[in-house]
Amino acid sequence: MQDNRSFFSQIFTTLMIFSLAVGASTVAFIYSWPWEKANPEWKPNFRLIATCGDKKEACGISFGELDEAKAKGLISSLEMPEAAGELEETQNWLTWRKDNDVYEVKSSSWHFQSTVRYKVEKDTPVLVAVQDVDVGKAFIYGMGAAMVMVLGLNLRRLRR
Repeated sequence: MQDNRSFFSQIFTTLMIFSLAVGASTVAFIYSWPWEKANPEWKPNFRLIATCGDKKEACGISFGELDEAKAKGLISSLEMPEAAGELEETQNWLTWRKDNDVYEVKSSSWHFQSTVRYKVEKDTPVLVAVQDVDVGKAFIYGMGAAMVMVLGLNLRRLRR
């Protein structure tokens, strides 16, 4: 069967399929990004959730600033009164949940997404697992996968 659409219509359709494939592939790479469970290390920029101030409100703090905040009395506890929640920070979004004494804190922005699983033992966070997604890399991988998909679709169409 011959394609009677104009050249520009074919190009537009191919670009729309490519865009959809890039989006779907990028999301697939983000969700399947591997967890570091063997010997994960704390990085200073990993975000934790804590109870701050006299109002017992949730606040986010980076691991590198934790000792200083404890010394100044800004943090009242690393345990949260509620089991799940979310918090908007400047250029960052924190969501957390507590499941069987393990906190999972996801810190996300436009260019990264870090998920940290930790336990609080003797008022000290102990790292369990880390998933540090570089969204830029996931996008590049998604573009590569989309190029292969579109190339395969077009080669299949040419075979007919």
